[in-house]
Amino acid sequence: MDKKSVNVLDLSDSQRTEFMKCVRAYLKQRVEEERYYKSMVPSSMKDDTGAEFNLTIEGRYLKNAVEKIENLEAEKKSLLVEIEELKKMADAKANALESEVNALQEEVKSLKILMRGWEPSMKPAVQKQKSSEEKVAC
Repeated sequence: MDKKSVNVLDLSDSQRTEFMKCVRAYLKQRVEEERYYKSMVPSSMKDDTGAEFNLTIEGRYLKNAVEKIENLEAEKKSLLVEIEELKKMADAKANALESEVNALQEEVKSLKILMRGWEPSMKPAVQKQKSSEEKVAC
């Protein structure tokens, strides 16, 4: 934006009025910005008399805030990576446990099949067959 010197007295009344409106709006915006930035400075950054440090201190404060944000974002990223690794480990453990449970279920089935030949209700039937075979042999 080019700066141009203008004598306010050379302007017409409507131009002066418009110029003054712009100046008021600009000054109002600057006051609001200053209030906003002053509200962002914590009380710990004020000196003993209550006056705030100069803009270089505020600049350092903002720089520190930006660094803190960057560090937190980096930590967030590393935590997300760690969470993903833990999810993968949990899935692998769940799959291993599921395989183990399936193997145990198969073992139970096999043992039940083997035990059917040893059930007490089956013994007399086996004995009857043996005794009938002995009678035939005699």
